[in-house]
Amino acid sequence: MQPDRPNWTRRGFLGLAGISAAGAASATWLPVPASASSDPDVVRGDAAHAWLRAVYDRVWHEGVGTPTGAARIYCAVAVGLYESVAPFSDNLRSLVGQLTDLRPLPQPPRGRTDPACVIASALRTLTDYLFRGAPSGPTDPIAAVYDRQVRLRRAAGVPAGVVSASLDHGSRVGRDLVAWVSSDGYAGSLRPYTPPIGPSRWRPSPPNYGEPIGAYFSEVRPMVLQRADEVKPVRYVPFSTAEGSAFWDQANATYQTGLALTQAQRETAMFWRDNPHTSGLPSGHWMQITRQVCEQRRLSLARSVEAYARVGVALHDAFLNCWTWKYRYNLIRPVDYVHDHIDPSWATWVATPPFPEYTSGHSVASAAAATVLTDLLGPIRFTDVNTIPEWGTRVFRNFRVAAEEAAISRQYGGIHYPMAIQFGMDQGDAIGTLVVNRLQTSV
Repeated sequence: MQPDRPNWTRRGFLGLAGISAAGAASATWLPVPASASSDPDVVRGDAAHAWLRAVYDRVWHEGVGTPTGAARIYCAVAVGLYESVAPFSDNLRSLVGQLTDLRPLPQPPRGRTDPACVIASALRTLTDYLFRGAPSGPTDPIAAVYDRQVRLRRAAGVPAGVVSASLDHGSRVGRDLVAWVSSDGYAGSLRPYTPPIGPSRWRPSPPNYGEPIGAYFSEVRPMVLQRADEVKPVRYVPFSTAEGSAFWDQANATYQTGLALTQAQRETAMFWRDNPHTSGLPSGHWMQITRQVCEQRRLSLARSVEAYARVGVALHDAFLNCWTWKYRYNLIRPVDYVHDHIDPSWATWVATPPFPEYTSGHSVASAAAATVLTDLLGPIRFTDVNTIPEWGTRVFRNFRVAAEEAAISRQYGGIHYPMAIQFGMDQGDAIGTLVVNRLQTSV
């Protein structure tokens, strides 16, 4: 028997969820329950989770190699999941009129409609746009999840006419979302960038000396921020090359940390490394945390897509705001400062990525995601299974503890000064709070 529909509250919806599922979520996509029920306030969120896994796999394996581009993709997918489900829930309100420039979307046809089929069609349309031009590989996880979800809904007894009407409606929703996403300014931001030159200025760092990433991401449309630079981080300490100065001390702190790394610190740096081509990037890590918590808590489809939408929006605007200030400050990375002024032979544990130092993107994004998740779910204990098995599984007391570990991992890796981490978390807290206050998802 299905449980009675709960009377949800903003922070209290976990009451019905029960205890977390035993063990960590398997890497195998969970099946859609063998039931023709289509009430998103009752059925589990498996249909949404399968899409999140497929998108993460595509980002990881098919060359979506920038933190900013990945955050944009996850946000768009999360909004697509949410808007596919919200019209069928008694407890969710649309994001239309809340997210910048998001206009009214097609309404469901009269008669019965199946949310899982709507999701499948809307997300297939949306991801076709998001991954256009990217190779799909021998096995396309997106095509696979679409085919499987439609097949399972038919096998569950959903009538053919309902499946057809739902797929048609989802396609219309997806097309309107594509029109919205494609007008966000991202395409115009992908142009060459020449860094300014000077002793305090960022330059591409060893060992990869990569091309600058996301230099004009500040031109992309915000989700709930009023402007890309709305949240201003505390300014870094005055630049100086003098030994013993406040800035020299910042670089020396990262350098000394790197010289004395423990095995536990190395493992922490790798757990949160989230590099392109070896993961779905930092925003993907937090979306996977959200998925795992939804699965572990057995949340309904409606509450699962709510969590995805709120976290996706927070991550998008966190990367937007952080990258705006990164390129406005254009501050030198620790590895280059240390090579210039302390130890020319020093090597970091994690390779420094090709964009400016201040502030720490992982710190900003992790704090923003943790703020939103804590507001929505409370300070709950959860398990995070790393997508690379060798880096294992970690259990965190709450989301804030996980965010703090993600942030300090960047000092262990030699990527950031302590100030970029500390003030980056403050910046992320402020962005997460704005998302909490401005984005109304619960009726």
